Amino acid sequence: MILDILVTVPKTEIENTEKENAFCQLYGDAVQFWAIPRKPKNLNIGDRVYFIKNGFIVNYNIFIGFVYDPVCEVTGRVWRGLNLLLKCPAITLNNPIKKSSFRGFHYIERIE
Repeated sequence: MILDILVTVPKTEIENTEKENAFCQLYGDAVQFWAIPRKPKNLNIGDRVYFIKNGFIVNYNIFIGFVYDPVCEVTGRVWRGLNLLLKCPAITLNNPIKKSSFRGFHYIERIE
């Protein structure tokens, strides 16, 4: 069984994540940051980070490492502390899955 992680996109960040994905689709290989409170012990390079938006798991990015205090080239924001470094753009799920939002991250079995 492969375990990935699942995080919730706050409503205030949905527009920013969409801008970042559009940027990545235009310019090719890029990275995206996602701030987390602590390192997931069972997250390995190549695993997936799934995202809940508006009550549904809708997409995922491939995890490529950890980074501290990165600056986003698209939004210009500094993401203080520990962040996941993700390959961008996100990969959209064929069938979004209903899921309640939460804080932090949860482990989840691989989808699709």
